[in-house]
Amino acid sequence: MPLRIAYVTSHPIQYQVPLFRALARTAGVDFKVFFGTDWGVSGQFDPGFGRRITWDIPLLEGYAHSFIRNVARRPSVARFSGLVNPTIGLELKRWQADVVVQHGYAHATSWLTMVQCRVLGIPVLLSGDSHLLAHRSTRSRLGRFVAAAMMRRLLAGAVAIGTLNREYWLSFGIPGERIYFAPYWVDNEFFQSRAASARQRAQQWRRELAIDEDAKVVVFAGKLIPVKDCATLIKAFGAAALPNTALVIVGEGELRQSLEIQAARFPGLAIKFVGFLNQTEIPAAYALADVFVLPSVRESWGLVVNEAMNLATAVIVSDQVGCAPDLVAADNGWVFPAGDVCALTRVLEVALAGVGAKQRLARMGESSLARISHWGVAEAAAGIVAAAEAVRRV
Repeated sequence: MPLRIAYVTSHPIQYQVPLFRALARTAGVDFKVFFGTDWGVSGQFDPGFGRRITWDIPLLEGYAHSFIRNVARRPSVARFSGLVNPTIGLELKRWQADVVVQHGYAHATSWLTMVQCRVLGIPVLLSGDSHLLAHRSTRSRLGRFVAAAMMRRLLAGAVAIGTLNREYWLSFGIPGERIYFAPYWVDNEFFQSRAASARQRAQQWRRELAIDEDAKVVVFAGKLIPVKDCATLIKAFGAAALPNTALVIVGEGELRQSLEIQAARFPGLAIKFVGFLNQTEIPAAYALADVFVLPSVRESWGLVVNEAMNLATAVIVSDQVGCAPDLVAADNGWVFPAGDVCALTRVLEVALAGVGAKQRLARMGESSLARISHWGVAEAAAGIVAAAEAVRRV
């Protein structure tokens, strides 16, 4: 009999789709996704980007799925009460799920799934991307304590996406032998297959942005919102004032105007804003980079780092970026204290100054590519199947 794995998540998310397709193709597995809402399918206003977003990749192709009726009075993926799908257990039982993978616990439906599956005897594995780095209020710590006590009774185990996430699940009191590994992925094949065309587009961008052919390029990509802390990057880039170097900022958000004003204080430096880029366009931004920087003051993982590494790019991340222990090492990048302008300035100087900097960064980029090539969708799918087989009740 095939192993029937059900995946319960809030809504279609572009990063999850390659995993769903990989699981659907796995021999000996029947796989289906149960969504709490169709938010994101037809394009919705994204407050982080400050604009309406319609992803230019298909979100619902290549795997079985269904949308469960949401009875929330004010439907939303941003609030606990915004997803209330009371029939989720019935749907999972009707589909005859052997194991359920529940993504996150931030909605009412997450808890409905765990409780109803416990009653029905269907083991649940909880996945997510949280870590213990972020400061939490007393109220938040109390809530996590209560949640942990409940989860220990409801869950068959948890799926860890990396080192810090494993520590997070251990802090909930989930035994280490019940925490299974499935690396946090992007579609490596998608990005690597576009490397050649992305480099051609990057050369075109150099001309359009008036960046010299031999100039070193620093790239940031993300929402222009406070937690991404692009302001610290601009200050550090300005303080370093390195010759023949450009900073390219990809993204939109509430801070764009203030960041442009901040960048204008360094009139002698090349700081370029290129706006939002969709999934098929973003590889060219990474191909343009000699080094990619994610300076977030809070970041559960930072999948843009995975993406950049697939284009053979050296990386710089803050110590609050969840992927740092797993993806960033001395041979491919640097880690600096979040919010520390002086520290980031020094890192930029080390990375970009001196004779042979471009060649040194290119070698670091090759190390990035080698590391990320073993940290992708195939490994994540294999990890989830192994976890499901371990907790399956025969």
